[in-house]
Amino acid sequence: MKKHTLTNLTDAHGWIGIIISSLLFTIFFAGSVSLFRDEIFQWSVQPTQAVEQGEILSVSEIMQLAIAGRPFNAKEHLTIIPPSEENPYYQAYVDLIEEEAGREYIGLLMDPVSGKVVGEIDQFILAEFIYHLHRDLNIPYGVYLLGFVTLFFFFMLLSGILIHARKLIGNFFQYRTQSNSRSKLLDMHNVIGTISLPFTLMYALSGLIFNLVIIYQIAFAVILYKGDQDALLKDAGVRSVEVEWQSQPYQYQNIDQLVERYSLEFGHMPVVIRMYNYGDKSTAMHLIGLVDGMFAQRYEVALNLIDDSIIFKDDAEQHSEVRHGIDTLSELHFGGFAGLDLRFIYFILGIAVCALIVTGNMLWIEKRQKRLKASQRSVKIVTHTTLISTLGVGLACCVAFLAERLLPVTLVNRADYVIYAFVACLVLSAIVAVFVKKQTLLVGSFALASAVLLLTILSDWMMYAKNLQLLWQAGELTAFGTQAGLGFVATFFAVVAYKLTNKKRSSRTEINSKSSSDNELAPA
Repeated sequence: MKKHTLTNLTDAHGWIGIIISSLLFTIFFAGSVSLFRDEIFQWSVQPTQAVEQGEILSVSEIMQLAIAGRPFNAKEHLTIIPPSEENPYYQAYVDLIEEEAGREYIGLLMDPVSGKVVGEIDQFILAEFIYHLHRDLNIPYGVYLLGFVTLFFFFMLLSGILIHARKLIGNFFQYRTQSNSRSKLLDMHNVIGTISLPFTLMYALSGLIFNLVIIYQIAFAVILYKGDQDALLKDAGVRSVEVEWQSQPYQYQNIDQLVERYSLEFGHMPVVIRMYNYGDKSTAMHLIGLVDGMFAQRYEVALNLIDDSIIFKDDAEQHSEVRHGIDTLSELHFGGFAGLDLRFIYFILGIAVCALIVTGNMLWIEKRQKRLKASQRSVKIVTHTTLISTLGVGLACCVAFLAERLLPVTLVNRADYVIYAFVACLVLSAIVAVFVKKQTLLVGSFALASAVLLLTILSDWMMYAKNLQLLWQAGELTAFGTQAGLGFVATFFAVVAYKLTNKKRSSRTEINSKSSSDNELAPA
C-alpha cells in the first residue's frame, strides 16, 4: 500500500473512531454487563421475597391466577413465560381493557409455587435498562443510530487490518515496556485489537444485521417482492395467529397436556406460551421453544385448542432459513449456547474492546497535542467526551445498581427513579469533569464507583438478610454470585484508584526532587 494511501486511511480510522467512540463504548460496556441480564434480574427480585418451597403450579393454573380480578381483554393475548434456570419465576403478560385499566397490558412476576404476584415486571427494570442501553440507548430510533455506528465500526475494523497488515503477524504480541507512553498505548491498542479481532468482527456483522434489518426488509419488499411485504415475512419465518372471536365461553382441559406433549417432542419446555381469544371457543395457543440437540433452532407451533388441529408448525424439518440464520447470529451475539463460562469470556473480550476504544482516543489526543497547528479546543472536547463516556457511564451504572436495591419495591413508578438515578449521575459527572483536573477525576471516579458497589452489597444484607439466608438454604445462589461479581469489580476499582494515587504522588515527588536539584545547582 502506498504511503499516501496509508496516511489517509490512518487519518480516516482515527477520525471515525473519535466520532463514534462515545456511543461505541456505551454499546460494548452495556452489552458486556447485560450478558448477565438474567442474573442481575434475579438479584433484583429474589432478596426482596421469601422463598416458597413445594410443587410448581401448572401453566393453566397460572393463567387463571394471572387474569383473576383484572380487566382482562380476552380478544387480545395472554402470554406466559414458564420458570427456567435463568429465571425461577413465572412471567405473565396480560392484555387489559384499556378503557378500564388505563393501560394496554400488565406484566406480572409470579411465584411458581404459590402463584403469588411478586410484583410487576417493569418494577425491576435495571437489567432490562442496561440491555436496552446496549441495544438502542433507550432513546426513540436509537436502534437505527446504533446500526450506523456499527457500520462505521465495521469500517474501522477493516481499515485497522489494512493499516497493520504487514506487521500483524510479526508484531502480534509486541509491547514495548521501556518505551515512551505513546508507544505503550499504540502497542496496547494493537495487541487488544488483534486478539479480539474475531470477536469484534462477529459483533460488528451481527449488530449491523440486527440494527439495520428494517432497511434490508424494505429494500427486499420493494425490489424482490414487488411490494408484497406479507410474502417477505412469510419467507422470513414471521407468522401470526389469526382466529375469529366466536363469543362462546369455553373451558379448556388440555392446555397442560399439550404443553407437556410438545416439551417431550422437542426436548425443551416452551419458553413462551401465548393464548389468543383465551376463554372463548375460538382459543388458539402458540408455543415457542428450543429444539433439543440443535445449536440455535427454535420451534413454533400454533394450534386450535377446540380440536388440537395445527394452524402452523415450524421445527427442525420445516423452518425458514432466514429465521434460522438470525437465530444463529443471536446465539453467537449473546453467547447463549455454552453456559456461564462462555459469557465470562465474552465479558472479558467486551471490556477489552472498551479499553481498545479508550486507548484509541488517547492516541488521537496525544497526536493532536503535538501538532503545533492543531486546535487545542478539539483536544479538550475529545478529552472531556472520553471521560464522560467512560468514567461517567461506568459510575452511572454503579449508581443504578444501588438505586435498584435501595428503592422500596412498592414505590410507585419505581423503575423511573432507577433511570433518573442513572441519568442524574451521568449529567453530574459531565459537569464535574469541566472543573476537576483529569488525574483527580480518574482517582475520584474509580474510588466512588468502588464505594457505591460495596454499599450496594452492604444494603443487600442490611435490608434482606433473612431472605438471603433462606435463598442460601434453598440452594438459590444466583443473587450471591451477582454479589460476588459486584465485590470483585469494586475491589478492582479500588486497586486502580490506589495505583493512580501512588502514580500521582510519585510524579509530584519526582518534580519536587528535580526542582530541588535545579536550585542546588543554580549559582548563588
